[in-house]
Amino acid sequence: MSSSYHPQTDGQTERLNQCVEAYLRCTVHACPSKWSQWIPQAQYWYNTTFHTALGKTPYEILFARKPTHFGEVDLGQSTVPDVQTW
Repeated sequence: MSSSYHPQTDGQTERLNQCVEAYLRCTVHACPSKWSQWIPQAQYWYNTTFHTALGKTPYEILFARKPTHFGEVDLGQSTVPDVQTW
């Protein structure tokens, strides 16, 4: 537990805040007034990133399976060569 106005007492929360801040800084550079729209993507990014302390992603720990990433679907066999290669 940490007290108000003493964030140095909770290193884990501070580290999480640093990661999310860095992610948002990179993604909202072009349009800084809309940073709040990027929060769900930041949450997804953090939860699907490998954590050395866990040895897995937080998503894998919680759901016991690997996350599916945006845009990745099982297309099976495709008649379009580029899709099949991808």
